[in-house]
Amino acid sequence: MRTALLTITGAGFLLLAGAAPSYSSDVNCGIVMKSVKMGRSAKDIAETMMISESDVEKCKAAAAEAPKAGAPAAGDKAAETKPEAEGAAH
Repeated sequence: MRTALLTITGAGFLLLAGAAPSYSSDVNCGIVMKSVKMGRSAKDIAETMMISESDVEKCKAAAAEAPKAGAPAAGDKAAETKPEAEGAAH
């Protein structure tokens, strides 16, 4: 009886430990950057998302280094040339 009770208690403890949130999980920088664009402070974002302020700063730095969507790359010549007029190809 005592062994069964200890086994059930141990199994319950392992389930609770596995269900606990992981603080070392990856940070969703997309959500962080949406919060930054809304004007929230790094401290407020960190407290809300339960991450460190340095993680917020890392997301800001990564977003600043990433090329802007829709902007031509530095060596992209296709974006620099003008397309021909539609009627000229007939």
